[in-house]
Formats: sequence, structure tokens, C-alpha cells
Amino acid sequence: MLALEGKVALVTGGAKGIGFAIARRFAAEGARVALAARTIEQARQSAGQIPGDVLPIALDTTVDSQWRAAVAQLDEQWGALNVLVNCAGITRSARLIDTDDANWQDHMDVNLRGPFLGCRAAIGLMRRDSRPGSIVNISSAFGVRVTPGFTAYSVSKAALNALTRVFALECAAAGDPIRVNAVIPGGIETEMFEEELRKTGLERDKAYALFARIHPMARIGKPEEVAQAALWLASDASGFTTGVELAVDGGSTIRA
Repeated sequence: MLALEGKVALVTGGAKGIGFAIARRFAAEGARVALAARTIEQARQSAGQIPGDVLPIALDTTVDSQWRAAVAQLDEQWGALNVLVNCAGITRSARLIDTDDANWQDHMDVNLRGPFLGCRAAIGLMRRDSRPGSIVNISSAFGVRVTPGFTAYSVSKAALNALTRVFALECAAAGDPIRVNAVIPGGIETEMFEEELRKTGLERDKAYALFARIHPMARIGKPEEVAQAALWLASDASGFTTGVELAVDGGSTIRA
């Protein structure tokens, strides 16, 4: 039931990190995957590394017209959209008193407005298919247990969790066979994580150990582990699951 054979998936932030791992896993399970990145060059480079039916798409997730164009392209290419993964995101650590207007707005635009626009743009095409659809929002443990020094990031991800819950209820109330869930990653070994390690000013091994201690499992996660959770939520195996926040965080959100 984890297979996605015959389904069409759109994955934002697919050029690297968690998004790339999700696109690759979906394609391995038989999905036709639209891999979206900010530029077509990034999308093509990453799509070329994934075996299967993978379509590169240029998509600035903060622009409504680009979302509508991407959905129209999928309608023309494959005539369907069954799974949407909102993975594009940013993080720029700063305390509240050091967070300028641009930092705040960038987080709200990419981490919150982008998924909002994506859900709104995708719903029409998803409704046209007789098969159940699935929307998976990639959030963060920092949106559940807020962390000092990540003000805008934490707030944007907490709001994304609320968006996930309310849209799940709205789809269910409308009788739409579309489930809406969130994955809550902890520290994951991505380019974004490596950048945060560098900001500590410590040697990499010491910085890694510092971040690992936040997690009861005492390690940092792999992008493939988040992809596995996204696969379950995208597949028919989670057919009675909607509005949940599935933590893939080594236990960090439940730590006392």
C-alpha cells in the first residue's frame, strides 16, 4: 500500500535536501513526479539524477501565478495531481530583537504563504481525480517546541501546522477525498542544517554533537527518513489519517 504507482506528485523544494529525497523516493515507488525548484536549471539538474518519470518545473512558491501555471502544466502533461508536498522552506536564525522586517517577511512568504498558495492552487485538479488525494506539508520541530534564536522560523512553522489542521477539516467537511497532514522533522542532515552548524563557529564535529544532544536519540536524522514518512502520508496506507503532525525528530518535541 506504500506504492504510488500511477499517481502524480508535485514536490516543491525538490532541488536538494529533504525535497530531493522525497522526489526520489516517490519516483522509486512508481509516481510520476514534478520536481519544482526556483529555477528551471536547478530543477533539471536534480531531476536528471532521479530514475523514473520526473518532470522539472520552475516554481517560485511565493508567487500565485507561478503556482497556477505549474498546476496547469501538470494538467496538460499528465491530466492529474494526486499528491502535493510543500517542502520549500528557509531558515535564518535570529532572536526576536535582531529580526528585521525582511527576515520576518521572507519566512512568512516562503514557509507559510507558499504552502497556502499551493494548497489553494492544487485543490481543483486534485478534486477531479476519483482517487483520494494527499497534501503533505513539511514543517519543523521548531514549530512545535519553539526555540530561542529562531523567532521568525518557529512562528512560520507553527502557523503552517495550524494551516494543515484547518485545511484538513475543511476538506473533510466538504466531502473532498483529500487528506492534509504535516511532517515534523527534527535536525536533518541537509545543506540548511550544515549552514546552521557553520554559524556556531565551532568545529563541525563539536557543532554536530551540540545539535545532536537536542534529540533524545542523540543523533541527527537523514533526509531519507523524512521521505519515508512523507511516502506513508502520500500513500493509501494512511487513508484514515488527516490533520496530523507526524514527528520525525528523534523524540525532540516530547523531550521534558
